[in-house]
Amino acid sequence: MDYTAPREVLKKMAQAGEFKTRLAVKDMLIRGFYSGFLLGIATTLAMTVAVQTGIPFVAALIFPWAFVLIILFGTELVTGNFALMAVARLSGLTRWGLIAKNWLWVYLGNFLGCLIAGLAISFSLTNAFTIEPNEVAQKIMSIAETRTIGIGEMGANGFLLMVVRGILCNILVCLGVMLGVVSQSVPGKVLTCWLPIMTFVALGLEHIVVNMFFILTGMMLGSPISGTEMVFWNFLPVTIGNLIGGALFVGFLFYTTYGENLRPRIATVSSSEEAVEGQAK
Repeated sequence: MDYTAPREVLKKMAQAGEFKTRLAVKDMLIRGFYSGFLLGIATTLAMTVAVQTGIPFVAALIFPWAFVLIILFGTELVTGNFALMAVARLSGLTRWGLIAKNWLWVYLGNFLGCLIAGLAISFSLTNAFTIEPNEVAQKIMSIAETRTIGIGEMGANGFLLMVVRGILCNILVCLGVMLGVVSQSVPGKVLTCWLPIMTFVALGLEHIVVNMFFILTGMMLGSPISGTEMVFWNFLPVTIGNLIGGALFVGFLFYTTYGENLRPRIATVSSSEEAVEGQAK
């Protein structure tokens, strides 16, 4: 049947989170790079369509294709890992040290993917930096400046705004990750993952990896954004918000209501797998 019940979804999330904490550093970086790069390309497509049509919702409708590829190819996205590893930790399958290691290396991989995508897109939109930024480039610059300089001008209210939008965003993103587990078919995964991602884009919420691309690309195109403005007024509050949204509001709360007896069940499965491996040897 093309459906996985909530308790089984939670068990698979715990196992996926535990598996990801055991990845080699090179795998975290490479898979994280792909996720950042794909989201950067998808963001550029969304901005291009929004400028061409004058209808922002069309951008939200198109953007989720990159997230679908991340789910289907199993690359690493730090925001999704916030929820997966919270469940793995609550299930007793991993340690905080391994979780922190994954989050840091995947965060770096996502950043590098956005950096390379931003450099390539900036090069393309300016004809190898020989012309002024076109309308799409100006749109990217405007968003980058609004989410850094504009937030800084708001002070503490701006910081809190980024945190709250980050929380709301990653609740939707992590629900998208869960929906990727719920369905067993490719069409089902595509359809179910698409909806929450489309929603967060349409609502103008804050996703740290998407913001990495916006801000880095905006700076390459000429936006007067300082490193302090980038980190303190965007990266820091949005990361905090995404972490709270994924780990607390999705990982912890879902575990609280669906995680009964999850530890014994996972332990039983693991023991059975080890027994089979032992017999095979």
